[in-house]
Amino acid sequence: MAYVRTRLGRLYYEERGKARRSDDPVFVLGHSYLCDGGMWRGQTSALAELGRVVNIDGPGHGKSELPPPFSLEDHAAAMTDVFAELGIGDAYLIGLSWGGMVAMRFALANPQRVAGLVLMDTSARKDSRLNRAKYRSLLPLARTLGLPRALIAREVSPKMFCAKTLRERPDVVSAFTRALSGFDRLGISRAGRAVMTDRTDISSRISEIRTPTLVLCGREDSATKPEESELIARRIPGARLSFIDDAGHLSALERPEVVTRHIVDFVRGLS
Repeated sequence: MAYVRTRLGRLYYEERGKARRSDDPVFVLGHSYLCDGGMWRGQTSALAELGRVVNIDGPGHGKSELPPPFSLEDHAAAMTDVFAELGIGDAYLIGLSWGGMVAMRFALANPQRVAGLVLMDTSARKDSRLNRAKYRSLLPLARTLGLPRALIAREVSPKMFCAKTLRERPDVVSAFTRALSGFDRLGISRAGRAVMTDRTDISSRISEIRTPTLVLCGREDSATKPEESELIARRIPGARLSFIDDAGHLSALERPEVVTRHIVDFVRGLS
């Protein structure tokens, strides 16, 4: 198994494709909270046809090590360790939810390292006060008891998937549940604090981003409302916004072919 050393501990990654020419793109993928790099299984093959793909499990998720307590800004700083150790000059950052939050912060701190951004089902703002209070009460329970499958089915999956996916794609929902059930409890808790309860508001700063940006959002996303994507697209100069029909929060899993087509067309349009 491949690991990269960072200030947040060792992060597991998988690599596909290769740069055949010096100007071939590198893609760095960042998944949603409560997922791992497997979330991108519908996109990696197509991206590997274009260049090098680095698919990373976030801190405390998948096969990555348990991190110390961290913030989204810490996570973005740790991505500079990934770039250095893996010899990445600049890259397209493709991030969904948590991954998009980190990608925006990385782009603000390291604009010269980002060739393009794909920001999916994500937010530049703090969560609502009500949601932050709810998560502060739930995260200690997750740390102590974990997330039982019944709780995932009742509370988590309906926030991650649209009604059509829940009804017609039980295989996708079951795979999500199996993966999540195996995650480290403390890892979920520490990442949850960074992503949900303690994240800073960068909505007033993202207008500083000058990187070509594509914003995608599941039209039925109930975890990160479409208006969050609309705000990002308005504030990042030149950003393009598209909605994915019949998709909720995990649009890359729910409509993989549509999401892949949007990303590939965006990248090809910049080459």
